[in-house]
Amino acid sequence: MEKIGAVSIESSFAAPELRIALSGQLRADNAPETEAKIMALLTANRPSAVTVDAAGLKYISSSGLRLLLILKKKCPALQMINVSGDVDEILRQTGIDKLVPYKRALREISVEGCPCIGRGQNGEVYRLDRDMIVKLYAPNAITVDSAERERQKAQAAFLLGVPTAISYEVVSCGERLGLIFELVDAKSIREIVIADPSRLEELVPKWAALARNLHRLAPAPDTFPEMSGIYHSRIDALDDLFTPPELALLHNMVDSLPPGNSFLHGDFHQGNVMVQGDELLLIDMADAAVGHPFYDIMGIYMLGVRLVQKLPPAMSKEIGGWDAPTVYRAWEIFRQHYFQDSIDLRDLEDMATAYSELRYLTFWKIFSLTDEFLRNEVQRIREDFLPQVEGYIQRFRGLLQQEI
Repeated sequence: MEKIGAVSIESSFAAPELRIALSGQLRADNAPETEAKIMALLTANRPSAVTVDAAGLKYISSSGLRLLLILKKKCPALQMINVSGDVDEILRQTGIDKLVPYKRALREISVEGCPCIGRGQNGEVYRLDRDMIVKLYAPNAITVDSAERERQKAQAAFLLGVPTAISYEVVSCGERLGLIFELVDAKSIREIVIADPSRLEELVPKWAALARNLHRLAPAPDTFPEMSGIYHSRIDALDDLFTPPELALLHNMVDSLPPGNSFLHGDFHQGNVMVQGDELLLIDMADAAVGHPFYDIMGIYMLGVRLVQKLPPAMSKEIGGWDAPTVYRAWEIFRQHYFQDSIDLRDLEDMATAYSELRYLTFWKIFSLTDEFLRNEVQRIREDFLPQVEGYIQRFRGLLQQEI
């Protein structure tokens, strides 16, 4: 680290990127010497990208801003990271934010003394105060960029008209990342039906109506990713378990689903559908996408009926919260109210059974599964499912071409 008056500079180079860490105050009295030092680094390393880590930078003057513009001209692939609130305000007030891309430093929070109000595969949810909660991800479960994409998806869904909680910001909590949301004073359909099974007949039709309304929403291009692309990426990640011809079969199965531009929640099970008064709200927009509505339908089927069929009763109830009779009745009500005679429900059931296996496969690398479990499941898929794929594609081709 080299100290130049009130500013300190430290650098590292790993081709093609030069990283420069600035700390202290970049002012008129040290900007010229700092510029000379940085220009020397550019000459010596010839980077194609420069990242300025501003975590320790407390202040930047107009002379420092001019240095950023010079650096931007020398290396167009310039970015700043870990920009403090004070420096962010200077960048925005001067318009530099429109010229130099940067990311703000994450605000540090603590959940000490905060009640944990939810727990899942990827972390916990803590109530911070009367208005806000934090979804705290498990250690190393997600990157800052991924958390920010989830925040952006939640925001875009809200603006599209999806009834969901407002997302605020990505934060840091020690070594973990979190996402701040508006506190929704509600309980999930899963929780309500566990406490009062009689409400199943009331709530599932509302759940189906919400699904139909969501699937009528058509987001602007590039607002959300294509669900088919997400499936293809997850299938590619199974290349250590299946052969290239086997993976090709799975890719063909995804491609056999018709295209679409409907908003998709991506994880539309009863635990993510909240009841607030007479209104249903959705939480967890991490998998939001666009595509054919059947992606959501087979997700509901897989996380309900297929879990009951595949797993021992105690295990399926632990995961889904409902016993088998409740799951079967919920699916019966949902499909009747969602499809409303627009499709042969017997064919739908068969297609959901087949394609939910595909949905199941795409989650293998998301959850922590034992090697023994994976070996057994790969063998089962190889013997019982893959030989049937081409037949499934031919049988169900055209079933979803009609509007559902």
